[in-house]
Order: sequence, then structure tokens, then C-alpha cells
Amino acid sequence: MKKMVRGAIAILALSGLSGCVDDPLLDLNTEPVEVRANPIVLNVKQGDSSAVLLRLINPLNNGVRTSFTISGAGAGIAVHYDPLYRPEYVDGSDTLIVPLDKSQQRYFVLGVTPGEYTYTASAGGLSGTFKVRVEPTNLGAALSRTTGVAGDEVTITAPNATRFTQTATVTFATGSNAISSRSADGKTIKVLVGPGVTGAATVAGVTMDYLTAAGNLTLASTNTMTTPALLAAPTTLSSATPNIGAPVTVTLGGSVRFRRDGKVLIGGVEAGITALSADSSTATIVPALGSSGDVTYTGVALSFLSSVALALPSDGKTIVPTATFGGPTYAGADAFATAPTVVLPTVIGQSLVTTDNGSTWGTPSQCTALGLDNCRIYKIVVPAGQTFDVLGRWNSDADMGIVRFTSTFTGAYVADNLGQDASRSEHGALTNLTAGTYYIGTGWFDYGTPPLPSIVQLIIKRTN
Repeated sequence: MKKMVRGAIAILALSGLSGCVDDPLLDLNTEPVEVRANPIVLNVKQGDSSAVLLRLINPLNNGVRTSFTISGAGAGIAVHYDPLYRPEYVDGSDTLIVPLDKSQQRYFVLGVTPGEYTYTASAGGLSGTFKVRVEPTNLGAALSRTTGVAGDEVTITAPNATRFTQTATVTFATGSNAISSRSADGKTIKVLVGPGVTGAATVAGVTMDYLTAAGNLTLASTNTMTTPALLAAPTTLSSATPNIGAPVTVTLGGSVRFRRDGKVLIGGVEAGITALSADSSTATIVPALGSSGDVTYTGVALSFLSSVALALPSDGKTIVPTATFGGPTYAGADAFATAPTVVLPTVIGQSLVTTDNGSTWGTPSQCTALGLDNCRIYKIVVPAGQTFDVLGRWNSDADMGIVRFTSTFTGAYVADNLGQDASRSEHGALTNLTAGTYYIGTGWFDYGTPPLPSIVQLIIKRTN
């Protein structure tokens, strides 16, 4: 029995050796049948190297000692032999050498240019052709130009065997841009560059024709773009010294335009925009009562890049109103029956500005019921679903409030927060009102001093 077991073990041992051991004795009667690569398809990043193992295989799946010849390598790759792979001891000594022929050879494949390529390995009269996929790590010198000015068009070209998706986005290190067109085949994107653009173009949404499973890549160009920064908005004023309450036209030069959320500030205080030209280059404003100083802007944009809001100073312009009243007189009434109708703005971002130097102050019971001693009242018609920002300003430090009344004269405060205050203003909002007729007014709390203001201004801005 023991002899039988030992015999079986010996057979199994020989069977195992024939399946997995590179034994030259086992190759004597078997000719090689295949050149095999591991991996069969090699993925490598551009500029990097990855190893591939080559074997000449016999029918027993063993590697036959050999050396390989590499040919037909694609232009986008370089295949290099590893001369240090698998050193061996010479005749049982301590001396290591690397034999020319080995049962497995190692090569390194360098990715040079993005794309899918092949190379052929030959040995023992056999050859095998294998794929290499080079994944891009950048867009190369993809920009059609590297300097320019705001508004210039720049073409970005995808590298070999790659494309831009139809939703790809483009960013630069600084500054903004707008995509003007995309080619149908995804090979190019054209962008209009804004001011202050610097750095490489980074495109999010790059695909490889030969490796779609990799999904979208984000890659940057190796060349860069520079445009001068826009330091100020060219500005023309109809008057730099308007009378109190008088309108002023503010015209932006170049390609600068007002957005719907655009603002004109005078000495840091927002002016009411009452109208905007069809091309959005000119705003009609009424300076806020008491404001004076440098003209600056928020919510302006370049005409070709309207999605990017800019905050800019004017080119040194100032507005300093005179001490003389010169605007249209909105004489607020002392009674609801005689209150003048003022028309609310219909365009979001625009304002109704009433600058009132009238002398009429009344004491209707609805005002005194709210604790006010004097009121000046206007009539408004509010459409459904619209909201308004309300700013009241006056020319004394008096304790003032802003109130509104329904068509049946039920009153509520819009703003009454500051008391006697040097800011000479109150700020509130008209919200959640059903459509209909309302009254809005400014009211005074009589503490003796400070006195009633002689000029009162309401700036009512539509916000939705």
C-alpha cells in the first residue's frame, strides 16, 4: 500500500511540474506556439511608462527561453527593453548576470501622444501584436492664441483621438469666458475671453475615442492666455452736479452694460434706476437724497459675457448734487382722498423715486392711530405676486417711519427701526400683498426736535 501511495504522489508531482514550471527539459519536444503579453492591452498615461511582460509559450503553457524583437510600434508610443530584469547566478556562484534569453522578458512602454496604438513582439518565428492606449494628461498647446483683449475669440482644439462633450466647460486661472460655439464633432470649442484672463484653459468634459469607459476627463492646456484687466467702466454723465431730485443719465462705454441686477452707487449709496436703454448701456437714475461722491457699479457686465457680473468703479466720475431742489415735485397729500397716484416700476431692478419738497403734512386718524403725528401720503396700485424694496430718506435727523394702508385704510408699518438717527433713512419691503389699491406714506414722530424734514424721498424698487 505504501508503494502505491508514493507512486501516486510522484505522478502528481510530475503533472504539476509540467503545467507551471519553466523547465528546458520539458520544452525539448514541444515547439512554441504563441507570443503572449501581460497585459494584452496596456493603458498608460501620457508621459508615463508602464511595464509589459512578454513570453514565448509552448503547448504546455510554459515560457520558452528567448529574446524578442519589437517592431511596428505606433508613433505615439516608445517600447524599451528592460536589461536588468531577472538576473541569474552563474553556475551556482555568487555572480549575477542577466541572460539575453529568458522565459519571460520585461519591456517598458512610454506614452508619448494620446491615442490607441499597437506594437509587435516577435520570437521563435512567431509574433503577436498588442494594443497600447495612451491617456492624455493635458490638452497640449490647445489654445489658438495666448494674448489678446476682452472680447477676443480663442479656439481650443482637442488632442488626437479625444473630443469635448457638448456640455464641456472652460475655465482659466483668473477671469471669465463665454463659450461662443462648439463643433459638431467635438474637436473644438470657441470661447470669448473676458478681461483679466490668465493661465491655462481647463476643460471639464474630455472623452477618449478609444477608451469611452474611462468617462469624462478634466484637462488643461500647456499654453496660457492673458488679457488685460478691466480696471474701470468708461462713464459719461449728463450732469455731475444735478439739483436735488433731478434725474441723471449714466452711459457706460466700450462693451460694458447694465445687467438686470445692475446698480449705480454714488459715494457708496445706491441710486434709484428709473429707466434703462434698450441696449442696456444707459441708465436714468435719481441720486439718493444726501448721497454724494464717486460713481461706482455692481451688476454690470461685458455685452458678450452677460452671465458674469462685474463690480467696477467709473473712470473717475463723481456726482455731487447741489443744495437746490430741481426734481419733479411729488406733492404727497394730507388725506387719503387727495393722495396723488405714483406708478410702481414694472421692470425688476428698476425703481420709482419720489423726491417731495412739498409743505403738506396731515394728521389723518389712520396715521395717528399708528402713533404718528404727521403723514404725507401717496396712492399706489400693486399687481399680484410682486414685491418691492422700500427706502425712505429725508433731510433731517427726525424720527420717521414708512407706513402703508389698504384700500380700506387699515395701516401697518413698512419700516420703523432707527428712531432719531443721523443716517436719515428707513428701509423695508412690500411683500405678500394681494393685487389692489394701497397707500404708502412717510410719517413723523413729533418730539419737538429735530423738526419735520423739508424734503422726503421714497425709492421703491421692484425685486421680483
